[in-house]
Amino acid sequence: MFKTYLLGNSGYAQECFEQFVLGGVIKDFGGFLILKNNKLILINEEGVDDFEYNNKSAFVLGTRQRVWRHKFLEHLFKIYEQDINHFPNIIANEAHLSQTSRLGIGNVLNCFAMTNANTEIGNFNLLNCYASVHSGVKIGNHNIFTTYARVLGYCSVGNDNWLGSGTTITQRTNIGNNNTLSSGEHLFDDMSDKQLFRH
Repeated sequence: MFKTYLLGNSGYAQECFEQFVLGGVIKDFGGFLILKNNKLILINEEGVDDFEYNNKSAFVLGTRQRVWRHKFLEHLFKIYEQDINHFPNIIANEAHLSQTSRLGIGNVLNCFAMTNANTEIGNFNLLNCYASVHSGVKIGNHNIFTTYARVLGYCSVGNDNWLGSGTTITQRTNIGNNNTLSSGEHLFDDMSDKQLFRH
């Protein structure tokens, strides 16, 4: 059995601990990992120590910071295969995952997040509490959907996008890569790449 570690030790990591570890989603919890001087440091009930990089280890991104998410993964990809065993999808008990949706690896769905029928979600995406992705939506990799962010039907979302709290992407709208939607915004038109949407 793989021992599972949360990457990060911030407030969001504590939220993940409550929802996934105390909630029984993660069965064999190893502790929190932080990255310092290009080495992982383990923080658990026994104290603080160097991480041993056991092959039977699984990892969950417990940070919302885009820079740190990429740093953790860049570090781990040098050591571990990019597969579902080392980077499982973690879904809170209260989240709704449609039986006809498809997930890649390393995705996190917090409590009350929802995927609807026929959604396709790539790798290492975060759907925070109450975020929702509706029917026919296609999502790439490394996107962060903060609390109450919504993507309505038949949209396409690329890679490395940040959807602020309460944002809505309206039906049949397409978003490229590396975009930021500020909290509360409603997007009606397509976005290309590297844009900030704020009114």
